[in-house]
Amino acid sequence: MLNSLREAVRGERGEAYVISSAKLVTLLMVIGILLYQLTGGWGTIVSLSLAIGLLIGRYLLAKQAAGDFRDMHQAKKGYAQTKNKDYLRFIKARGEQMLNDNKVLTKAAKTEIRELVGFADKYI
Repeated sequence: MLNSLREAVRGERGEAYVISSAKLVTLLMVIGILLYQLTGGWGTIVSLSLAIGLLIGRYLLAKQAAGDFRDMHQAKKGYAQTKNKDYLRFIKARGEQMLNDNKVLTKAAKTEIRELVGFADKYI
């Protein structure tokens, strides 16, 4: 529990894999401020709830991306040690799935995935 809290505070490498949501969160906060007088506070609650939901969603995506990249790099090391082609098939399948499913990956993350998939294609 304490280690996961430390990782969240320090920032995990997964933060570099997912596009920032800071602009959207800031916009929702400003909207919340503007809605305060018009709605008697309820608009602010809704706006800030959406901002919190966005932050939680981004955190979960970043954590998943970091885990997927860690798994693919481990598979690359596993292939180097054992020459088992199942590792390469895993890298290819996981990389293609990430490119298709996760639309908020940074350009650097997409480039890294393409490099890993290229490595897998080279040796399959």
